[in-house]
Amino acid sequence: MATPRLIDLSHTIVSGMAQWPGDKQPLKLHRHSLHGESSHMSSGLEFGCHVGTHIDAPLHFLDGAPGITDLPLDHFIGAAVVIRCGDGENTGPLGAELLDDLDLTNVDFVLFDTNWSQHWGSKMYYTRWSFLSTELAERLAAAGLKGVGLDTPSLDGLGGQAAHDICAPAGMINIENLNNLAALPDKGFTLQVMPLKLDQTEASPVRALAILEK
Repeated sequence: MATPRLIDLSHTIVSGMAQWPGDKQPLKLHRHSLHGESSHMSSGLEFGCHVGTHIDAPLHFLDGAPGITDLPLDHFIGAAVVIRCGDGENTGPLGAELLDDLDLTNVDFVLFDTNWSQHWGSKMYYTRWSFLSTELAERLAAAGLKGVGLDTPSLDGLGGQAAHDICAPAGMINIENLNNLAALPDKGFTLQVMPLKLDQTEASPVRALAILEK
């Protein structure tokens, strides 16, 4: 049996990394001890649930909707396609016409490659980006998808929540701050975004992976 090829779609979590503006829980990676004559390496981590590459469950913006541990495991894995829709300089709403020539039959996730991930770690990353227009969010929500993902901080622009409000009632998860989407084919791969098993939470960091069968 051929071994599948794995492509990492996650940003590395590092101490002090930038987060969503206004998040009150700074990320801290502690080294409690290091290797020594009578010690070993031991680390600790403090973080908000929306740090780095992460998923939002419908509970994020919809009271009473499923949270991370309410969704079945198969909701976090499935067939995915990528839409190329930016050069990392364009910002603003993405139009619904991006779906016009796309067959979403047997597709679980739609990922939008805007090239915004090239600004990860810069001051501008969390100031402006491309996001889902209302019309695009409505078409995605009507397609029976498990989720939608972008290489940007959010489905919505800064301060907005219209796309979240549309996708949450459809039971979709949102995958935000994706990385390395340019390494993927447009289709023909499996996406896996398993969250931490965090009780009664609306989000979780993930190690997002694309699985390509050889």
